[in-house]
Amino acid sequence: MKYPFSLGFISACLLWAGAAVNANDDNDSSSITLNRIGTYASGLFEAGGAEIVAHDPRTQRLFVVNAQSAGLDVLSIANPAAPTKVGEIDLKPHGAVADSVAVHDSIIAVAVENVVKTDPGVVVFFDRKLKFLSKVTVGALPDMLTFTPNSRYVLVANEGEPNSAYSIDPEGSVSIIDLRRGAKGLRQTDVRTAAFGAFNNATLDPST
Repeated sequence: MKYPFSLGFISACLLWAGAAVNANDDNDSSSITLNRIGTYASGLFEAGGAEIVAHDPRTQRLFVVNAQSAGLDVLSIANPAAPTKVGEIDLKPHGAVADSVAVHDSIIAVAVENVVKTDPGVVVFFDRKLKFLSKVTVGALPDMLTFTPNSRYVLVANEGEPNSAYSIDPEGSVSIIDLRRGAKGLRQTDVRTAAFGAFNNATLDPST
């Protein structure tokens, strides 16, 4: 059986059909076979034109972080052999560039770093029509986010990268966004951020 999935690269999105080798295969039970079935090129090279990709199976769309345009490119893969750009989201009103994107039940969550990257960033939510729903503040430089399987929470890893002079070095953290009111009804009070400063001088058990 073949399963379509996507991989994002610096300059293009490649769509592949993958077939897993049977676990009883005597040769190599961990290998897979990939065959390219479609390509979308952003036209950029070594400029972050297609860095992170999220797939929405309900709409058969890919949401692609485009660091060069400070936006999110939206591709239709209704025909995986011919990916087509069908829209884009401008993220500049919400900060600098997007660092990650995740989709669950056609709700799109985008992690956007601050123009001053050492300041707190935001997570911005959109619906399937690319309409803005809400945004909340998280930690500095939110670098990755994901929905929990039940879609109740969005977990955000905040990298906290220092500035070039290392005169400001924000603490890395993890933000938890509670979606019990839905993405449209989200409030800042629905966000909790866990920092790790308390462990700076702690003795950690190397066996755990």
